[in-house]
Amino acid sequence: MTGFEWSGGLSAFYRSKIVAAARDVSAQSCGVEVGEVRASLRKSKVAFARQLAMYLCHVTANMSLREISDLFNRDRTTVSHACHAIEDRRDCPTFDKQIEFLEKEFRGRIRSVVEEAARSGPPIERKSLQRFG
Repeated sequence: MTGFEWSGGLSAFYRSKIVAAARDVSAQSCGVEVGEVRASLRKSKVAFARQLAMYLCHVTANMSLREISDLFNRDRTTVSHACHAIEDRRDCPTFDKQIEFLEKEFRGRIRSVVEEAARSGPPIERKSLQRFG
């Protein structure tokens, strides 16, 4: 099976599925509940998991800061701060390896989510979804 590449032009249906996958991956990796990541809790463990989910959406799923801010119900500058906070910590080789692992896991989840949704959900916007080998 080939992977998918897109430029942030997926429909709201697919974007919400991708955000849910990012929340799942980040919550699981940080040891918090997905519901906590969705909420406005400011506990450091939960806030970090939320920042990580936003970062994964931006870097791995190529979503714009505006799209992410809308889907996470946060300000665009908050999303920008989250992405910078994660990126700044990648200078540590151990943390960088952990993020690489999570990015790989997230790509697998995206692939599964999009393939499953494509079988049962609305059609993919062809102009923004391209197959690659």
